[in-house]
Amino acid sequence: MDDVDISPLTEGLNNIAMQFVFWMAICWAAYVIVIIILRIIKVPDKIAHFFATAAFLIALYYSFVNGYVPGIQ
Repeated sequence: MDDVDISPLTEGLNNIAMQFVFWMAICWAAYVIVIIILRIIKVPDKIAHFFATAAFLIALYYSFVNGYVPGIQ
């Protein structure tokens, strides 16, 4: 049985993996920054997590729509 050469695909897959890592890092950074700010000003935990989750979802949507997947306009 012949081995399949996937070397042409590795560059593209690595590019997609790095984009995904950066995408998730941006979203989690938004969550953490909002949590830290709201904890500093003593907002209750449930409300702080609610707003941090909203910031996470907004960052998720914004980064996906504005360039996470190249070539899709």
